[in-house]
Amino acid sequence: MNFVRSVSGYRGVVGDGFDPEVVVRYVNAFSEFLGDGSVCLGRDPRKTGEQFSKVAAGTLTASGRDVFDLGVVPTPTVLINVKKGKHAGAVIVTASHNPEKWNALKFVKEGGVFLNAKDVEKLFSIADAGYLKWKGYAEKGFYEKDFSAEKKHLNVLINSGWMEDCSGLNVVIDSAGGASAEILPELCRKMGCTVKDVLGKDKSGKFTRDLEPIPENLNDLSARIKKFSNTIGLATDTDGDRLALVDENGLPVGEEKTLQLAVLSVLEKQKGTVVANVSTSSAVRIIAEKEKCRFVQSPVGEGKVVEKMIENSAVIGGEGNGGVIFPEIHPARDAQTAAVLVLGYLKRHKLTLKDAIKSLPKRYMLKKKIENADFRVDPSLFSDLLKNSEFIGIDGIKWQDEKSWFHIRKSGTENAVRVIVETDDENETQKLAKAVLERLKKCAE
Repeated sequence: MNFVRSVSGYRGVVGDGFDPEVVVRYVNAFSEFLGDGSVCLGRDPRKTGEQFSKVAAGTLTASGRDVFDLGVVPTPTVLINVKKGKHAGAVIVTASHNPEKWNALKFVKEGGVFLNAKDVEKLFSIADAGYLKWKGYAEKGFYEKDFSAEKKHLNVLINSGWMEDCSGLNVVIDSAGGASAEILPELCRKMGCTVKDVLGKDKSGKFTRDLEPIPENLNDLSARIKKFSNTIGLATDTDGDRLALVDENGLPVGEEKTLQLAVLSVLEKQKGTVVANVSTSSAVRIIAEKEKCRFVQSPVGEGKVVEKMIENSAVIGGEGNGGVIFPEIHPARDAQTAAVLVLGYLKRHKLTLKDAIKSLPKRYMLKKKIENADFRVDPSLFSDLLKNSEFIGIDGIKWQDEKSWFHIRKSGTENAVRVIVETDDENETQKLAKAVLERLKKCAE
């Protein structure tokens, strides 16, 4: 069966690891795990989302929970609504960047934050016990649709003090037909941007490209930008928590640059600790140190980054996949928040995106994914690949020196091993990646 259980929740291939029985078992366990109170429900637009959302709603009401169904909205919208409405938690039916045949359950607790590792361990223990607990007729919950969720999210952004007048900036938005198809264009217009076009402008479940906003999936956006002058591209994933950028020449600049620009935007106004996961470009560390700010690494996964940010009172953090976490607005990855910070930075400095990217630390990263990988890796087998290197063992295997690093870890969202290599020289990155992959191949033999 194709499924993955991790701190990110439960996800699997529909009909082969993810089905209504799975939803009932885990959502009922989640209700048992939560404290008293109502529960929000949200989802991304994938075609199987509605049926599984209905199963989740029925399970929650039968478990005695009042349910507020927010419909198809970005994941951060659900989190913000949990906090604003003082709900006990939320269930989000979304597989985020996974292919369309996948679906998933993400679990949110009080305050609008994801479950941490200990919470997830307890939840899975309840689910694995197999004892479903139901309420009687008099105790069953009610179900209500709430169509105001995105408006509340927008109001949080508008009232944050971080939205600036960005008139004169032109954007094309590519939501892929995902959950940000309506809220992100509306946000950009409220900031004064001219929205030249929206690719994937409805949330009907007909996706307009592969779901992850990586360069190879943004060809249509690049082509559309070239039709206009002085226009940049904003691309999101399916559930609207990651933002990728395309410059005025139609060149995808890579998701890593989103967090780097967001960090610059925040630190020039507010100094403080910066947190990024161990798979994120060292450019974030360099930016933080240049601003005389502390930098802290965390394990991979939104919940783990947020935990480390809270622990260190960080002012900004995130992941190199375009996931910007700005706790002053809400402690969660949010493509909309990322857009506010990046567009505001460009406007304040009267910069094109192309010129802003040129000012960032020069780093060359290579990412590889080994599908269906199931083998153990000995960290010592890689210790000689970098001289005077330091081992970082908080999540997988990472060796780093002042200018270079590589990271090997089992994915928490797919049946795969991810390999990321970065140096300050493009040729050196290629050479190091080749050496790492050759060692990994021996591990698998």
